[in-house]
Amino acid sequence: MLLNNRKNRRQEPSMASGTLNLMMLEFAPEWEDVNANLSRLDALVERIFSLPSCGFPGGEQAAADNGDRGESVPAPGFMPDIIVLPEFFSTGFSMNPCVAEYQDLSPSLGWMLRTAALYDCAVAGSIPVIGPDGRRFNRFFFVTPEGVLGQYDKRHLFFGGEDASYTHGTDRVILEYKGWKILLGTCFDLRFPVWMRNDGNDPYDLYLNVANWPAARRKAAEVLAAARAIENVCYVAFCNRAGHDPLLAYDGGSSVINHRGRVRSVSSRVMDTDVVYAVLDMAEMLRFRASFPILGLVDRHDLL
Repeated sequence: MLLNNRKNRRQEPSMASGTLNLMMLEFAPEWEDVNANLSRLDALVERIFSLPSCGFPGGEQAAADNGDRGESVPAPGFMPDIIVLPEFFSTGFSMNPCVAEYQDLSPSLGWMLRTAALYDCAVAGSIPVIGPDGRRFNRFFFVTPEGVLGQYDKRHLFFGGEDASYTHGTDRVILEYKGWKILLGTCFDLRFPVWMRNDGNDPYDLYLNVANWPAARRKAAEVLAAARAIENVCYVAFCNRAGHDPLLAYDGGSSVINHRGRVRSVSSRVMDTDVVYAVLDMAEMLRFRASFPILGLVDRHDLL
């Protein structure tokens, strides 16, 4: 029933106007309880899609608060092209080897695939995964109604135990969705600008970072996200969790930053969860790149 309702309410694809609609969920997962978290997410997403414009609070105020002239803001009838979830959304940031899932049997990945098909949009988030050789990875999945479009293994593992529990990735992943080139990243990666360096000859348009970023370092995340957006002349979407785990507190701070370093997102609260909305405007970004062609001057580095 939800699938039919969704299709009946669906507007024309956002790429018709060169925009991309993001919806990020500042979910607070129960510690190491996959079943409980997936059940809660089912209820949350169902509730969001039952609301007019998926609960978006209103376009005019967003324009007044955040606006760059010529850039889009969510409007009545908003529907997401991508639902973004935090890092380790189904387990919390656990180093327990028992929470890692085999990819082919993963209930968390299965939930992402079902949700993408049900609501006719992409779903993005990271899961602890066991590889065929027994190594574990912090794996970021980007799935569409057709299946897994891309996956990325976190490159920069945090020295607070993650580096001893998981294997770091070796490859950058840039995928294309609805005409947008999207670089995938996870939490601590945000601190490493060379890894994210944009290519002036073939630039990506959006850096999508899913995180478990502690409240004590929230200001650093805000500054780093803005810096990455400005230096790479792209959008940066930073999706963080909320709540607590046995060691740390998290207070969200999810946002979408544009190529000028300005916040382009607004939020509402649904079922005790902050839901963050943004419309990304390709045309405005391309105009800025043409008028300020800094990407052609970036320093080149070889990554080892």
